[in-house]
Amino acid sequence: MQVSHKRLLTALGFSLCCVLPSLHAEEKTLRLYNWADYFADDTLSRFTAETGIKVIYDVMDGSETLEAKMLAGGSGYDLIFPGDTVAERLVRAGSLMPLDRSKLTELADIDPGLQKLRKQYEHSSQATVPYTWGTIGLTYNAEQVRRRVPDAPVNSLDMLFKPELAAKFADCGISMIDSPDEVLAVVLNYLGREPRSAKPEDLKAASELLMKLRPYIRKFQSQPVTDLVNGNLCLSLGYSGDMTQAQRTADSAGKKTTFQYRIPREGTTVWMDTMAIPVDARHPEYAYAFINFVMRAQNMAAISNFTGYPTSNAKARADVDAAMRDNPDIYIDEATFARLIPGKDIPQADMRARMRTWTKFKTATSQ
Repeated sequence: MQVSHKRLLTALGFSLCCVLPSLHAEEKTLRLYNWADYFADDTLSRFTAETGIKVIYDVMDGSETLEAKMLAGGSGYDLIFPGDTVAERLVRAGSLMPLDRSKLTELADIDPGLQKLRKQYEHSSQATVPYTWGTIGLTYNAEQVRRRVPDAPVNSLDMLFKPELAAKFADCGISMIDSPDEVLAVVLNYLGREPRSAKPEDLKAASELLMKLRPYIRKFQSQPVTDLVNGNLCLSLGYSGDMTQAQRTADSAGKKTTFQYRIPREGTTVWMDTMAIPVDARHPEYAYAFINFVMRAQNMAAISNFTGYPTSNAKARADVDAAMRDNPDIYIDEATFARLIPGKDIPQADMRARMRTWTKFKTATSQ
């Protein structure tokens, strides 16, 4: 059967009309790579409703995986969420796109303390926007600690780093974050030495302190919340968000436990997760749209309330849960910011030396 040219063109035109909207919809897709459960419940759906941009959310299983994907190139992601030191290395490798500040609408609202800290990141400050952040400090079961040491120095690393005090909490459980660079930075700073040092004499001093504590350390873990709530731990050196998450979990389970968190007066490390656009991103304009959306004060407050970590927008604080907002060890003042040690991209040889020190400590017998 023959078909006239006019009818054929009409049919083709109709087909194209059907296909083009589908292609357009596929193009309006943002692919992002982030940790699990690192947005509020409705962050992504509200972004899509407002912009029409669909989000494909791939979950990151580790910073090492993120770094490997970016260094290999062709990841397919439009927006990633690297930690501060990872971002430093990615910028040096040419894997991140320098950000056009004229396209970012909320930069003026970044917390002044974070703004100062960012200046210490030599490479990445012009290619990243701060997202969430926190510190390494002491999370503890207030009743258990008070029962054993009524006048415990809860705002000092002495509570953990003095063996005679650590011994008093061993029976109710002590854990330490499984992060060699951060723990060694905290220990070396406590000893009055360069936090990121790999000098043999500095690592020897750190090792000597840590080995005295080893008999009292029950676990090395980066997520101690379950053990804190279940009563398997009473003291943990770890992330500031652990306290908030442990308290929420205990409250929801009807437990009368009170957890507290303190930033050590001696100083400690600060970490910052960031937003960055890969240099080969297919849709950087969608990434800019998402950054601007997330950075609004209301959206940042919702993320902070969900994750238990402070976010970078200073204006968001007014809408953050009072338990976090009014805690001076979570939302900190200028003087406390000055005691924080930012991350640093240290040479591989130094990192290996520090790792050897950590491995010796971690694998030593606890009895």
